[in-house]
Amino acid sequence: MDYRKAAEEILKNIGGKDNIESVTHCATRLRMVLKDEGKADAKAIEKLDLVEGSFSNAGQFQIILGQGKVNKVYKELSEIAGIKESSTSDVKKAAMKNLNPLQRFARILSNIFVPIIPAIVASGLLMGLLGMSATFGWIEGDSGLFVLLDMFSNAAFVFLPVLIAFSAAREFGANPFLAAALGGIMIHPALQNAWTLGGGVENTISLFGFEVGMVGYQGTVLPVMIAVWIMSYIEKFFRKIVPNILDIILTPFLTLMTTAFLSLIVIGPAGRFLGDIISYGLQGVYSTAGFLAGLVFGGLYSTIVITGIHHSFHAIEAGLLANPSIGVNFLLPIWAMANVAQGGAATAVYFKTKNQKIKQVALPAATSCLLGITEAAIFGVNLRLRKPFVAAALGGALGGAYVVFMNVAMTAVGVTGIPGIAIVQQQSMIHYIIGILLAFGGAFAFVNVLGFEDEPEEIEDFVDSDETEEIVLTESEVVISAPVDGRLLKIEEVPDKTFADKILGDGFAIEPSNGKVFSPVDGKILMAFETGHALAVGSENGGEILVHFGIDTVKLNGEGFKLLVKKGDVVKKGDPVLEVDLEAINKNAPSSITPVVITNSKDFDITLIKEGGMIKVGEDIIKLTAREAKNE
Repeated sequence: MDYRKAAEEILKNIGGKDNIESVTHCATRLRMVLKDEGKADAKAIEKLDLVEGSFSNAGQFQIILGQGKVNKVYKELSEIAGIKESSTSDVKKAAMKNLNPLQRFARILSNIFVPIIPAIVASGLLMGLLGMSATFGWIEGDSGLFVLLDMFSNAAFVFLPVLIAFSAAREFGANPFLAAALGGIMIHPALQNAWTLGGGVENTISLFGFEVGMVGYQGTVLPVMIAVWIMSYIEKFFRKIVPNILDIILTPFLTLMTTAFLSLIVIGPAGRFLGDIISYGLQGVYSTAGFLAGLVFGGLYSTIVITGIHHSFHAIEAGLLANPSIGVNFLLPIWAMANVAQGGAATAVYFKTKNQKIKQVALPAATSCLLGITEAAIFGVNLRLRKPFVAAALGGALGGAYVVFMNVAMTAVGVTGIPGIAIVQQQSMIHYIIGILLAFGGAFAFVNVLGFEDEPEEIEDFVDSDETEEIVLTESEVVISAPVDGRLLKIEEVPDKTFADKILGDGFAIEPSNGKVFSPVDGKILMAFETGHALAVGSENGGEILVHFGIDTVKLNGEGFKLLVKKGDVVKKGDPVLEVDLEAINKNAPSSITPVVITNSKDFDITLIKEGGMIKVGEDIIKLTAREAKNE
């Protein structure tokens, strides 16, 4: 194979070296950030002999070459173009430049929220179930069990600014522990609880001639994100001017003090001021526009949730209930429609996406929405993919318009989704349920109409700059046997598009019945991932066999895996190479189905020996015949 020629052709068809912003590679593909992606001729690139495919995702242009080949092509490309290798994280940061402002904002929110989604989903589900239990009398509201479960359910939301601050710091390049301390300051017990502002009384203190509102930011999103973003620049500034000998003492102190004052004096009050404007504006529109108000509020409410200033609406809702001439809450049913619509959109994404990670988040997030908690669906699914968020807004507008038109009202605050049925006026209950169906079904339908750009599954982010050793051709044929006991599947049955579409190569898959993995051929270990989730064996006839235990298991960071071999080891068919905690994989990964892929399958004729059923380790599955040897 002429790797230099392939590199020259790739360079020509991506617009030349001047069009490269940065480039790196993982185990199977080149990852490039191009200054002008429009100059890349994907069709011409895919016609090259060494190229398996290409796609563009999140500002990166990725060229799939396959294991072993990617190292050599990258080396030649680096020499020809005179470029230095970038880390995978550097490439991802450079890729952000190719996104428009809305895409960048959505990507930042996604990067910050995805790590904390499990905590939000768990707390949200418990909060919704607890609300239903109290409403329908399943648990007494003053019982010890209720008190404890209530504390468990709202902890993630009370301390949400701390979680967001820690995650945002990693995204913005700030010290995560300083950021967590800042988040703690913004919800300190000395500050008035943000959820108790419904009475309209705000505590203040006098500071340097300014009146500072002593109000916390429990459950908010945007204020702490902005604060940590500003903190990242403040920290870098002090790092430059503080002498090295005092850096560890003065820089954290000055950074935290400066940012904390800005957060409580400027950032927070600005957010509350904006919230007040929106609150009174909503009240005015509702009182004059009626049906249109439901359409607008239902469509925009989830956007307002992103800012965190929706808490200011509680003051209006409390005022509506306290007003003798009104006595009901006609705003909460609209918010409920917007929340349920987010669930409808997330459910549609669950059925349409091929990305196992998104699918794993979408269904529990959608369930949480039906119980009134939307953060996981908004930040982990819908806003991440953009168009589903628009679809949810349309569904919320549809449901919101209906409940306003039918004069649906509630008798309390804070409960939405299905639990909200308990506080809806009895004569409006059927219309509330119809509104839920319209919002959920409408959002589901709009996702299918609008569609969305799915995110390709990331198989791994492993970077190996060493060249894979050449395998000397000693045999024209080799038989690949089962590396693990279990049920034999076709490669097309793997629940991952990259494997199922044979982008990495042809092969088979096994749904394992235990975690003992053995070499499928005689040969040499070409690559053994540090995370233990995958390894590659080079057979004696030049075949390169990738055994990838489970789907998306690279994200487990080695938990549940014990490698028994290292790169360069010589192995015989049936030698143990890996031990896996199958129970842990089944619990923490989307699937334990293990693809066995011949990554250079184009160089071989493949003969199936067995196509399905239960198999044992060492049982023959396919035979590889080197095409060069066959032609001779």
